[in-house]
Amino acid sequence: MQIDPSQLVSFKEALILSSTWIALPPYGFTSNILPWICWFIWTSRNRLIFEKRASTPREIVLSAITAVKDWDLAQAKTNNYSIALPISSGFSSQQNPQLPPIYCNTDAAWRADSRNAGLAWVFSDHEGHELNRGSQFQDNVSSPCMAEALAVRSALLHAAEINITSIWLRSDSQVLIGAITSGRHPTELYGVLSDIAEIAKSSFSFYRFFFHQKRVKWASGLKCKGPFAFWPKLM
Repeated sequence: MQIDPSQLVSFKEALILSSTWIALPPYGFTSNILPWICWFIWTSRNRLIFEKRASTPREIVLSAITAVKDWDLAQAKTNNYSIALPISSGFSSQQNPQLPPIYCNTDAAWRADSRNAGLAWVFSDHEGHELNRGSQFQDNVSSPCMAEALAVRSALLHAAEINITSIWLRSDSQVLIGAITSGRHPTELYGVLSDIAEIAKSSFSFYRFFFHQKRVKWASGLKCKGPFAFWPKLM
């Protein structure tokens, strides 16, 4: 089907008509790609504003094509199998890590009155020895679960910056880990969870996400900018 953009009077009309458009080979997908392109334009805009990272049109389109292919594949699997991934097993880029993985525990504190959040994470080896740590203050956070998701995203970005390639990430938010491992993203968390999946796939040779019931001591060893000062230390 040939498209004449000059005949489309509004974005709404284009979005409605896009459901009838057929993608020709060799791209290899069957779903409507326009919403995915729009989504990655939006996330690229956010990345430019908040992280000062620019994306080229080619990168945006390639990300949209990759996402729509993953979507088509997931729908095919859903049609054949109705069993969701268990929370305890998470999801990984390969069956076994090539190197001993680094463990990362994340946590967040959220205030309903100010909608501010403090995010923190700690990296350790398999013997529990601390290797690195990080924290961040975040305003305009919509919910406790969003705060936990932002902590996971920030931890993954930090891990990639310090050249960690194999990671086991543990959060005490069962709702969040369930959303990550099942691939069923709540509307509120969709953008952040999509970022988490993209960072994990592009930055790590092995990654796995686990629900880890919190058994922590709160101390003032790490101070976030703003009203929170917290650091989780495993007992």
